[in-house]
Amino acid sequence: MSETYAERLAQGNVQAAAAFQLGQIIEAVDTARAAAEEAKPKVWHFASTADVRAAADQEQVADGDVVVVESEQVVGFVAVVWAVAITEQYGAFHAYSKLGKPAREYCKGAYTRSVDLAEQVAIDLGYKLADPAAAQTARISAGLPIAFETPRMLVEPADVLHAFGARLNVIDTGVRIDPATGQGEWWALVEGATEEGQRRTYRGQWAFAVPVATAAWDVVTVERVLPAPTA
Repeated sequence: MSETYAERLAQGNVQAAAAFQLGQIIEAVDTARAAAEEAKPKVWHFASTADVRAAADQEQVADGDVVVVESEQVVGFVAVVWAVAITEQYGAFHAYSKLGKPAREYCKGAYTRSVDLAEQVAIDLGYKLADPAAAQTARISAGLPIAFETPRMLVEPADVLHAFGARLNVIDTGVRIDPATGQGEWWALVEGATEEGQRRTYRGQWAFAVPVATAAWDVVTVERVLPAPTA
């Protein structure tokens, strides 16, 4: 193979050799970037989920591409020739539950980039995600409350407590001695979070108490805004 002028010059000059090597590195980086961009999933918008299935059958969309059907509030990705929804709504797509595992683990993680992109598109559109863990992470990142179980003693003011068949805004909590029994009790001042909650309980603020011996092991469900995880 014949040498180029740049290669011959690089053999007899240190600076020229460095410049030649730098040029090779830049060319390799540009090639890698081009390949990565080419491999990046594309986002396609369709009028219906049935249209997406037809397009996938005819290989008009590529394996790993993201497909969006706003008329049905469905977002998904193409797995070979099947469209799999990552939203709760799925229309003519395969439901997320049919994967049998988290989408990022499907085919040993081959569709991770597709799932990341599809979830971001769905979140931007305000659609509910089918994966509970992903939906919870999205709500935390957006500064929205999530529901979880916690020991009753750890309930905090501003929580929404699920109790008495209602959702209750927690105004204050504490521990006190019941003068009638001399026993410790955990108490909470609450009010219905919604009209339905107020109808099931009381229209205004009200308080209730639980013996500390019970509250120490009791687990309740609350809704709370959690800090977003740091990068």
